[in-house]
Amino acid sequence: MSMPFPIASDEDFKRLVENPLFHQLLDALSIGVSLTDPTGTVRYFSQSCYHIYGLDPSESVVGKKIDAIFQTGRAGVLNSLQTRRINTVNSISYNGVEGLCRRCPILDDKGNLVCCLSEVIVTTHDNERIEELLHNLQQLKRKVGYFIAQETTGGGLRTFDDLVGDTSVMQALKAMGKRFARSREPVLILGESGTGKELFAQSIHNGGRRANAPFVVVNCGALPRNLVQSELFGYDEGSFTGASRLGKPGKFELADNGTIFLDEIGEMPLEAQVSLLRLLQNGEVTRVGGKHTRLVNVRVLAATNKNLEEAVRQHTFREDLYYRLNVFTLNVPPLRERSSDIALLINHFLDHFVASLGRGPLRVTDRAMDVLLGYPWPGNIRELENVIERMVHMSQGVPSIDIDVLPANILNHEGIPGGAPRPAVPRGLLSHQEKETIVRALQEAGGNIRATAKALGISRSGLYVKMRRFGLSPDECR
Repeated sequence: MSMPFPIASDEDFKRLVENPLFHQLLDALSIGVSLTDPTGTVRYFSQSCYHIYGLDPSESVVGKKIDAIFQTGRAGVLNSLQTRRINTVNSISYNGVEGLCRRCPILDDKGNLVCCLSEVIVTTHDNERIEELLHNLQQLKRKVGYFIAQETTGGGLRTFDDLVGDTSVMQALKAMGKRFARSREPVLILGESGTGKELFAQSIHNGGRRANAPFVVVNCGALPRNLVQSELFGYDEGSFTGASRLGKPGKFELADNGTIFLDEIGEMPLEAQVSLLRLLQNGEVTRVGGKHTRLVNVRVLAATNKNLEEAVRQHTFREDLYYRLNVFTLNVPPLRERSSDIALLINHFLDHFVASLGRGPLRVTDRAMDVLLGYPWPGNIRELENVIERMVHMSQGVPSIDIDVLPANILNHEGIPGGAPRPAVPRGLLSHQEKETIVRALQEAGGNIRATAKALGISRSGLYVKMRRFGLSPDECR
């Protein structure tokens, strides 16, 4: 069966349906759930499905075409796969069983078709039971959607081993983060925009006991002010105009037993801060318009590029919440304070984008590298990543990246607010004689790094980067 839309890779889908936790989750439901891949092949059929349809579980239908099992398969599941639209049948009858059936196409975060999720509910229950099942179904779909997103992206979460950097400050931050990961207390991650605060949050989650539980990300600065409470803490039916009849769980409920990462927490409105403080103190969530509290077990990680102490003084951030969040603190330094990691990051991103584009080997010329190493990177790692991606795309058909594809603001970075003028660099450093120039300067300084860097007009960290590039050791140049 040909698909008019892009589909996800079979490996991604295989990893999902072979996960034992996935089977346990769906087999525990009283409603029938099945998954059919874009070819029309059944890849999962819950125990409830076998029971509802009167099929023998020992005669597995997994691996069979859906229209070979059900006469309605082509009109239902296959139609949903081909149109990528929800298909609902309010009344079905199979082997004397009456029920409701709904087929819903599932897409990954790139818009690729993953599968068709089919749900069947027996209608012999009373109305109260049906309402309960529909409510449970709404929650299930959200959880399955999250689960599929995680699985089809390989989890997508980083670990401490993925954090690039060998400076002493980065090594210290990784070690500290690993210690924090073993705790249940909140962690406040501070740093400028683009320094990789979320990567540290992912690593802390993956390094702890909740690694196999949900990791939910909330950008507090991106939420409309009037929706912050309902998005974070959920809402009950009828709580406001346009609210779902069944209500909606908030991000904290979806993160239950896992971790929630509150990015840009300095932008959270005061009224939401009150609710967050209550959750941190009592583990309780009250939905908007709700009369009852719900207990959740969530670890909170937060991040901000703001000075929260100043925000407390200005009464835009609650003092009690600040001290409750500030149990453990990670200060992620800007890239300009860990300049010796720049070359490592450049090569890391270069390898990543070359591989993703299926390109052949690609290198950065010495003079382009010198310019990149001399730039202050006010946008930090995010800016560096974007620049390398641009350079890779602009260097089609050539074996190396040179200064001709560098953005103008980097070539002329003296004009950037907060930028520092580049130090004077001997002409030899910008030529093929760069290695010989460094060796000669080291020999004249008796292998002293500080004296050599001063003689060359570059920083010690910059000198170390160049020495690693050429495989030089101070002891060899005495």
